[in-house]
Amino acid sequence: MGRIGAIGIRLVAAGALGLANVRARAETSANFQVGATVESGCLIEGPGASGGNFGTLDFGSASALSTETRTATLANAATLTLRCTPQTMLSMTIDAGQHVGGGLRHLQRGGDVTSRIVYALCSDAACVQPILIAQPVAIAVTTANADDVRLPIFGRLTLPGNLPAGLYADTLTLVLSW
Repeated sequence: MGRIGAIGIRLVAAGALGLANVRARAETSANFQVGATVESGCLIEGPGASGGNFGTLDFGSASALSTETRTATLANAATLTLRCTPQTMLSMTIDAGQHVGGGLRHLQRGGDVTSRIVYALCSDAACVQPILIAQPVAIAVTTANADDVRLPIFGRLTLPGNLPAGLYADTLTLVLSW
């Protein structure tokens, strides 16, 4: 700081000696950097987005005596939309549900633990790629689907043909990570 002050004193002294035509040189242009960081991520939009319902996996209605295999596809709730930055590393995990037994998910009729139907979740329509309990499943986010990411959740069950009639249900918790 002392040297800058000394230069300033010399300029004042030169001006006092009648050297008024001395011009100070200044740069009139300079560069500077401008930037922003765009973080990848996702946004769940719509009423009830925090803790909302992502949809229903409905196996439909069948006779209590049926032994058929049924499939279902997650029908997204019309009120929620999942949007992500393209190429976001998105994954989902799904818990065991309310009626897990023996490491398998079950639909259950009310509080009757003897009235259960085993079902499986898969990440493909052919149900070849299982969604295991609490195991992450990668979801591709591309430019084409970034504004409406669909969760690849499919289900399959085989009816046992000997259960009481009624509504069999389960509730699963889905966690999205990015």
